Amino acid sequence: MPGASQRILLVRHGRSAHVQRGSIDLAGFHRWRDAYEAAGIDQQDQPHPAVTELAAGSGIVVASTAPRALQSAMRLWPARDVVTSPLLRELELIPPNIRGVRMPLMAWALTYGLQWILRAVFRRPHLAPAELQRAREAAEWLSDLADEHGTVLAVTHASFRSLLARQLKSGGWQCEPSDRRHWSVWSFTRRKIRLKSSRD
Repeated sequence: MPGASQRILLVRHGRSAHVQRGSIDLAGFHRWRDAYEAAGIDQQDQPHPAVTELAAGSGIVVASTAPRALQSAMRLWPARDVVTSPLLRELELIPPNIRGVRMPLMAWALTYGLQWILRAVFRRPHLAPAELQRAREAAEWLSDLADEHGTVLAVTHASFRSLLARQLKSGGWQCEPSDRRHWSVWSFTRRKIRLKSSRD
């Protein structure tokens, strides 16, 4: 046999319990970010049964240390321990330095996206080197876990999942496309090559 198939499942956490209403300024954005990081998930937000089934069939479930990620993992795998790691935490979202302007949270998200596009156009770095290194380390860690457990389900975050996916692809993992909604699953597979022994 050429080797068993390995699998890494990257799951975006459930919907946060923190709700932001009204317009906010730059300082308000930072307060929202702190509150969002501290919040768990909405108790009414349930994963699709297919995602729960994937978790039940996994050899190990791991999660970011953020409350919303850990609580999501525990909801997916309630009967067993979840391994947490700061490697899987969300990227630090730094908004444009727009002072004296109040906007809805969605407008802040759009300006953040526009900032990324402009950086790409002018070929400026999007991320700090430390964030890129963290993504590489996370990809290596998940690959090692897949070597040991076969299937790894990792609960992480929207922006970091995109960065982590690129690192996994560069390491030889094949991805099945999916959406970006809460509880969505990006599935990566790889064949584990078994080296021939002298007795083969």
